Amino acid sequence: MNVAGMLRRDGIAQHLAPNALAIALAIIVVVFAVSEPAFLTSGNLIGIVRQVAIIGIMATCMTFVIMTGGVDLSVGPVLALSGLASYFALQAGMPLPVVILAGLAVGALVGLVNGLIVAFLQLPPIIVTLAMLSIVRGTALIVGGPEQHLIRNEPAYSFIGTGTLMGLPFSIYIFAAVALLMILVQRRTPLGLLVAAIGDNERAAYLSGHRIRLTKTLVYVICGAGAALAGIIQSSQVHTALATYGPFGTELDVIAAVVLGGTSIMGGNGSVARTLLGVFFLGVVNNGMNILNVPIDIQLIAKGAIIVVALALAARRA
Repeated sequence: MNVAGMLRRDGIAQHLAPNALAIALAIIVVVFAVSEPAFLTSGNLIGIVRQVAIIGIMATCMTFVIMTGGVDLSVGPVLALSGLASYFALQAGMPLPVVILAGLAVGALVGLVNGLIVAFLQLPPIIVTLAMLSIVRGTALIVGGPEQHLIRNEPAYSFIGTGTLMGLPFSIYIFAAVALLMILVQRRTPLGLLVAAIGDNERAAYLSGHRIRLTKTLVYVICGAGAALAGIIQSSQVHTALATYGPFGTELDVIAAVVLGGTSIMGGNGSVARTLLGVFFLGVVNNGMNILNVPIDIQLIAKGAIIVVALALAARRA
């Protein structure tokens, strides 16, 4: 091959690389639509967005953590504990705003502890949040026990996860609001720039006078609050609170969505908007395989392969 041809191919590859996930998503949608026309019905497409809302909320909030070079493995247990906190607030007769704040406060508190340890004690985030995963899960089991707690006769709370507004599930509006807020924070506030600066070169950001520790702590608080909101939505959807919700693998789905969206696991580069592409990619794959009645074992293998490929590509980008 001559040099001109090689350069032309390299140019095409460089042009397509930033849009690779969107192209892959479009191809998968076409494949599933051809295989099963019901895939493209409005009901199914709305169902996909509703199904990914919980993971999507956590992923958009996790993006900032990963952009700083960190990770939060405790989001699954936080989801469960926050759902229990809201349940017990309901049982105590608290008004709905207090019930929601109780759940959010639990997640924010866990995120605050994670952030303070990572930022001020400078321990590895993966170790800190892995330990917190165990602590929060144990706390949820102590608080809630092994049994399900049924949420009865709470229409206002149930509306969060099961209500509809203008023909769309209300949880979709919550997901959209969180995603838009995180995009605006990244693009329109100093926090977005500082998060990227820390991930690129933390030492340089520190020498520039930025509040590194405060920023690191804040992103973990945001991540914890996002997991808490997801827990509130889930408990509302299924009308129960349970200590084992958010099982092992939840955090992997969240991280996979972020990494698929192009955020570097080493920190620095990242985009909340592209995280949404990762969320929808996983959602479309899961939904399409369910519609095609792909066995669950094959689904698990496929999801694992996607995560490995995503991490491998992220490592190459880093």
